[in-house]
Amino acid sequence: MQKKLIAVAIAGLAAAPAFAVDTSVTLYGLLDAGYSWRGDSYDPTKSNRQGFDSGQLNGTRLGVRGVEQITPGLKGKFQIEAGVMEDTGSSQHPNNVWGRQSWVGLDFGAAEVRLGRQYTPQFNMYAAYIDPFGLGGVAQTNNVFTHIVGRADNAAYLTTPFFGDMFAVEAMYTKSMAGDETIANAGNKRYYSIAPKLKLGNSVFIMANYSDAKVKGDAASDQSWDIGGSVDFGAAKIAAAYAQPKYGTKLDANGNKIKYNRFFVGATVPMGNFALLASYTYSKDKNDLNEKAQQGGLGGTYSLSSRTTLYGIYGQINTSDEVKGGYEVGDATHGGFGYRKGAQFGVRHTF
Repeated sequence: MQKKLIAVAIAGLAAAPAFAVDTSVTLYGLLDAGYSWRGDSYDPTKSNRQGFDSGQLNGTRLGVRGVEQITPGLKGKFQIEAGVMEDTGSSQHPNNVWGRQSWVGLDFGAAEVRLGRQYTPQFNMYAAYIDPFGLGGVAQTNNVFTHIVGRADNAAYLTTPFFGDMFAVEAMYTKSMAGDETIANAGNKRYYSIAPKLKLGNSVFIMANYSDAKVKGDAASDQSWDIGGSVDFGAAKIAAAYAQPKYGTKLDANGNKIKYNRFFVGATVPMGNFALLASYTYSKDKNDLNEKAQQGGLGGTYSLSSRTTLYGIYGQINTSDEVKGGYEVGDATHGGFGYRKGAQFGVRHTF
C-alpha cells in the first residue's frame, strides 16, 4: 500500500507544470518617533506646540508584501500596509485597517498592473526622486506644494521598467478617488495621472507628471503639471522642480481658475554615515491675489546601522499678508496644526 502511495505521489509531481513555483511573503515595518516643536501660528492667540510624536520623517507602519512566480514571464504580487501611531499604539487610519496601501497585481515583465489603494505617480515623483526629505518631516515639499496627491482608492495603476535603461512610465486611473464607488458614481471624484520618466546613466534623472481630478457633476476639474529632476555629482545630489496647479473648483473674484507657479530646489550631501539635507520651496498665485509662500528647510540624518537612523529637521514658512492659512509645517503623519515654524529630532528603525 505504501509503495502505491509513493508511486501516485511521484506521478503527481511528474504531471506538475515544468516551471518551479517561487513564492515569498515578507512581514516588514518601520517605527519613527521623536521630539517635535512648532511655533508661529496663524492664530496670534495660539501658543507653541511641543511633544513626542510618531511618524515624523516617515509614517510608522506594519505591512505584508508577497510575490509568486506564476510562469517564467508572469508574477502575482500584493501589498497591504497599516499606519500605526507609535506614540499611542492606535491606528493612523481608524476607518481603514490597511490605510497606507492595499493592492493586488500582476507583473508581466514589460509592465506591472496593480488594483487597490496606493500611492499616486505624482507622490512617487516627489517622495522617491525630488524631495531630499522624502515628503516627510517639517521641511517636506508638500507643505508649500499643496497640490500633491498622496494616495487614491479604487485605483488601477500601471508602471513599467526602464526600457533601454532609459525610459519608463507610471500611470493611474480611478473613478472614485476616496471611498466606495456609488451608483452611477454620483458625487465620486474621478482622478487620473500619467508620469513619464527618463534617466541618463546613474547620475541624471528627469520625471514629469500630469494629474486631473474632477467630481462627477462639477463643471471643471483640478489639474496640475509637474516636472522635476536630479543630478547626482557624487559629492552632492541636486534636485529641482516646477509645478503649475490650476483649481477649477476655486475661482477668483473675476470667475477665473486660481493658478499657481511653484518652484523647488533641494540638495543632499552625503558625508559617510551622515547626510546633510536642504531645500527651498516657493509658491505664488497667477491671479494677482498676492498669495505668496516660501519654505526653507534644513536637516540631517545619521545612520547608526543599516536599519536605525537618527535625524534632525528644521522648517520655516514665510507668507504674504494675504495668506491666512493653508501653508503649514506638516510632516509624514501630521498636519502643521496651523504653525509656520517647526523643529523635529527623532529615531527611525526599519525591519
